[in-house]
Amino acid sequence: MHAVGKQDVATVCEIAGPAAKKAEDQGFGPCEQTIPISFGMISAAQKKALLTATVDRSRITEGAKKVEIPASAVKASVKFTDGDLGDAVLELRNGKWYVVD
Repeated sequence: MHAVGKQDVATVCEIAGPAAKKAEDQGFGPCEQTIPISFGMISAAQKKALLTATVDRSRITEGAKKVEIPASAVKASVKFTDGDLGDAVLELRNGKWYVVD
């Protein structure tokens, strides 16, 4: 979330690599080209709020190697709808967490 708020393409593409690869396989362009388009869909106020946003752990489903984070778990200074932020699934791969869906 913080990387999205900063519009940090490299970090977002690293963390979301597996999910971005799925999208690319479905006909979307490479992450480095599509993520900036996504950034354009987020308002300036929302980007600023993402810089300090947190996740309400009581709203997530957490396993040893998989975490499901509904958009409603994101706590920020502005309201986000499901349309603004989708649910995220993170998976532990080789010691690092990645967005896989």
